[in-house]
Amino acid sequence: MKKEKLNSILKIIIYIIFFIYLLLLIKILLFKYVSIISLFKNIFSNSLDGFKSINLIPFKSIFEFVKMIFTKNFLRGFNNLIGNVLIFAPLGYFLPLLFKNFKKLKNTILFSLVISLLFEICQYVLYLGSADIDDIILNVCGTIVGFLFYKIISKITKNKETIKYTITIILSIIGFIVGGFLAIDYFGIMFGINNTNNSTINNNYDIDLNDDKIKVDEDNTYVLNGHIEEVGDKEIVINKIITKDFDNGTSIAVSDDNNKILITINLLNDTEYKTKDIYDINGSKVKTRNGSFNDLKLEQNIEIKGYKLNDILYASEITINNFLF
Repeated sequence: MKKEKLNSILKIIIYIIFFIYLLLLIKILLFKYVSIISLFKNIFSNSLDGFKSINLIPFKSIFEFVKMIFTKNFLRGFNNLIGNVLIFAPLGYFLPLLFKNFKKLKNTILFSLVISLLFEICQYVLYLGSADIDDIILNVCGTIVGFLFYKIISKITKNKETIKYTITIILSIIGFIVGGFLAIDYFGIMFGINNTNNSTINNNYDIDLNDDKIKVDEDNTYVLNGHIEEVGDKEIVINKIITKDFDNGTSIAVSDDNNKILITINLLNDTEYKTKDIYDINGSKVKTRNGSFNDLKLEQNIEIKGYKLNDILYASEITINNFLF
């Protein structure tokens, strides 16, 4: 086979890989928790609803994620920081590889900046998540990392296209395999994959409440209010809110930051999340919408309903309140 023909075939394969990557990128960033069909139904029925927030302060979220890494929330903080970088690294690699206009770093950065901005706007306008300027910063950093990696590969292969294309295909296959494993094992929700398994009560994650051996009744149910202190993948820690009585006969719900009552709550695969944040024109709360695990933020006040089994607390329902006690 002639070298030119081989290179053409290899480049077509890389175009296909790049297209698949773009589809996955859109899925991860825009359709974590809602299907495309459901989104269009909501748009045409004018019934958009869901979680959205916005942060326009540079490095605010980044500092929070760094804080998580050093405050027993390493995995969550690390995933948010490095995840946003790694997910855009392939973009910085494929653009200069496939398109001549992106051989210059500034063109690649500009394209990444525009794409990231569009994604963040869509997330906010379509109620698909949080719009955060720090996501744009991290995405652009990821693009730069990918571009530099492309330069390294080009230098190693001395710009011999056949070798460069072959290495790219091999690395892409490895990347898809590793990324797929991580997606299913850790981040299945991002791809709409059910990440559950046949786990038991011993792993503090999944409980079959229909099991005859597990008795759930009023004696082992509980309701707690508290501020979120830590958020892990399978558990959260809250500072319990208590009622403080005063001499005049009044009482108020408070949490003491000096003498914290820290309680660990284990999350279930079927834990239901709600957020109370929809108000009418008079400021009265009118609706409690469904939420998700990603709605849990540090220092938020939440109400937890669940079951206490073997002295371990499990959450069946978590309601997030946007007001302070």
